[in-house]
Amino acid sequence: MNILFFGSTTDSVIVLEKLRSSRIVGIVTQPPRPIGRDRIVTPTPVEVWGKAHNITVLSFESNPDKPWLYKDEQQVIDTLQSIQADILISASYGQKIPWQTIQKAPLGGINVHPSILPRWRGADPVPWAILSGDHQIGVTVVTLSETFDAGLILAQKKIPIKPTDTSLPLRTHLFKIGAELLVASLDHLDLRGESLPAQAGLQGGKAEPYARRLTRQDGFEPWMKIIDPLESERIKRKFRAFHPWPGIWSTFQEKRIKILGFSHEPTIVQFEGKKPIGWKQSRTPRQSQRGMS
Repeated sequence: MNILFFGSTTDSVIVLEKLRSSRIVGIVTQPPRPIGRDRIVTPTPVEVWGKAHNITVLSFESNPDKPWLYKDEQQVIDTLQSIQADILISASYGQKIPWQTIQKAPLGGINVHPSILPRWRGADPVPWAILSGDHQIGVTVVTLSETFDAGLILAQKKIPIKPTDTSLPLRTHLFKIGAELLVASLDHLDLRGESLPAQAGLQGGKAEPYARRLTRQDGFEPWMKIIDPLESERIKRKFRAFHPWPGIWSTFQEKRIKILGFSHEPTIVQFEGKKPIGWKQSRTPRQSQRGMS
């Protein structure tokens, strides 16, 4: 079958690598963005992969007010219509594929989503699951639908969340599992509904929590909460959930401070404009007294 792939991150590349023996007729990824302190315009890992494998790569500008939508959806629909794809596959793409485009593909579309749907629909399920204290997470292969993550569940696998798990390696592990599930599913899928596997079923779950996209502001914690022993378990979960981005940060003595290590209290910190330093090293008796007041 001819596959049109949608993805933007290193997790997307994990799935692409598993599909290498398939016929990928095109790749859609997000446009290059300024990255890092020097704001160097950088293509996505998916664009790099696609060009290295001589596959056509397309990008479309997002809506500046709603970045998960396109600036010109009709342009996207018209452009993709010329690609003769049998099926759309999405993995960590970040934008909403037009429903009209999904409908026009003979086999519809499927998505690899790193959560136990219907729990944690949305853009960032792994950090929200860790932050909430969930004991398990998983990956779901689900049909693309008119709304995010609300299609038919085709395959799903659950794994425990360990007390030492952080978001990035856990998400990578989930996409490796998801890529295996996807390839197994592709052998017997007809997404129009005539021959869905027996375990497929509708999933909605409006009462389930939604994993909205993280922002830098999500990493903020008032300083007194960070050093409060009663908050330590929650802060530890947040440190694991938001590592490496957006991290945890606060303000201390009118300066922005990043928390780079946390046990039952900060262990490594970085004051704005300074190098990382051990928290105990950074404190003078006067600072300690003011910090606890």
